[in-house]
Amino acid sequence: MQPAAFGATVVTDRPSDVAAFYTQYLDLQVGIDLGWFITLRRGTADWELAICERGHPTVPAAVSAQTESTNVFGFIVHDVDKVAALLVEGGVRLETEPVTEVFGQRHFFVRDPAGTWIDVIQLVEPDPEWAAANLESR
Repeated sequence: MQPAAFGATVVTDRPSDVAAFYTQYLDLQVGIDLGWFITLRRGTADWELAICERGHPTVPAAVSAQTESTNVFGFIVHDVDKVAALLVEGGVRLETEPVTEVFGQRHFFVRDPAGTWIDVIQLVEPDPEWAAANLESR
């Protein structure tokens, strides 16, 4: 099987608030807004993020019953510090401060209004010693 595209869904009691978070801070655009169901994507990307109202008949009862998210969505951005500053200015609490990892990422974690974890990532050059020990021998 080769999927034609990829999508993930956030199930929440507050679809419009969650959609506003992603449009305001991660520059996603609304594709469909039915109130109880909203799709978001960036440009012509072949993936989308859907937001669906908890308890809607299209959502399995077992999914609607869950209130704590353990999913982590990763978004690659050009300037992680700029996104972090925008979130803080907007009153959003960062779960971690931005940190640069030796393997080539500068990133931080935040949660959307539904509680979904988001890893905001900027790709950077990996540490040369780490790269020599971990990448060049492969």
